[in-house]
Amino acid sequence: MNATLAPQWMRAYEEISDQLPQKAAGAAVTMCGMSACVDARADMHNAAALLEASAPAGAVALANLLKDRVARGIGGEVRVNWPDGSAWLTERMPIRYALGGTGPHAAWVLTAIGAPALLALEDRSAHMLAQLPSGVLLAKGEEVVPADRIAPLGEPRPDVFTFEYTAGRPVGDIVPSRSSRIIVRFHDQGLERDAAFERLTPQLAHSAGAGLVAGFACEPPERLDAAIERVFALTRSWRKAGLETIHLEQAGYASQNALHRVLAAVPGAVTSIGMSHSELLAADAVGGRPLEAMIRLGERLGVDRVCVHADHWAAAVTLGDPERERRALMTGCLVAGSRAAAGKPVLPRGLNPRACLHELPFAATTHQGAWSFVACASPYLERPATTLGLGDSFTAGCLLALGRQISQPGVLREGMSRGMSKGEERRCSP
Repeated sequence: MNATLAPQWMRAYEEISDQLPQKAAGAAVTMCGMSACVDARADMHNAAALLEASAPAGAVALANLLKDRVARGIGGEVRVNWPDGSAWLTERMPIRYALGGTGPHAAWVLTAIGAPALLALEDRSAHMLAQLPSGVLLAKGEEVVPADRIAPLGEPRPDVFTFEYTAGRPVGDIVPSRSSRIIVRFHDQGLERDAAFERLTPQLAHSAGAGLVAGFACEPPERLDAAIERVFALTRSWRKAGLETIHLEQAGYASQNALHRVLAAVPGAVTSIGMSHSELLAADAVGGRPLEAMIRLGERLGVDRVCVHADHWAAAVTLGDPERERRALMTGCLVAGSRAAAGKPVLPRGLNPRACLHELPFAATTHQGAWSFVACASPYLERPATTLGLGDSFTAGCLLALGRQISQPGVLREGMSRGMSKGEERRCSP
């Protein structure tokens, strides 16, 4: 930590924290899609059944994959070909269930800090709805209603497993140097097909705060092109209606082919794209410093903003206001850091006293042509209460800072009251 610079970052974070409740109360709705799942959370430090040498071949292969990533300090998401994996693990390991998917996590975070979020959700089984915070909004027919007004329907989908590990605590014979989580899919869930969401959001887009789409990595390869066409047709309708901030969160893909099929369709469909540092390296075949790689990607995709989050820093290149972008990055870092400390989405109350701020590995501000590069030090906890959903929490904070505000905080957002009773309007207002 740089002793000279740290107080400056600390003061800036405290200021953002003080302003955040008012910012959330005045936020227009963020529309969040397009994938959702239930996470089966497993602790890698309590995974004796998986790590035993006598486990079946599928378990041994999974254990070796997980241990390799733990040893290298890598989280991310992987697809594992073990059809019986979900049932085998559920029978033999302690499991906790939680909401999963970038859109759902972002909606959960925004709701927790007092901002409205409308979620695309096709799976409305009892298993899914039990994980959903009641304040998250869903589309139902021609209405927008709180999640607790939705009656369960249908059978649940297979769970997605999230294996968490903490720096310094052994995983078998490995002691990880970094805390993270590894997401394992045994099935391709596919993107949500929420007809009501896709019908209502083009009508709401003119007054919405921001839009978020993610989850293409969970679409089966043979259906990927159709999913890209459907989702990006929706985001283009949002743009046509006047929504200025439409963000794609990249995530990890099973193949470079799938990643580049998605990226090839981005121009004109979104205005912003975000990813982890490792995902930036995967998307930019040339490599190089983050500044050059991000500008190259932004120009190739025709977006206004490229954002990257890492353990100790966050950075973006933007064609917009660099100071507004820095506030967005710091809001995202503050929200993610608060979740890491609390173990769940919470309204930040300043920086956690255990958080460290590291010196940036590059200049905090640089300009290159029409692009501005801005960066901030992010509050880092070596041993967080959770690593689940931190990138999604960062994204939610950024979109809150970048999104449209309404003129009368506390009043239901313009356009969302269509078809809703007065009682529901009161319940949906923050």
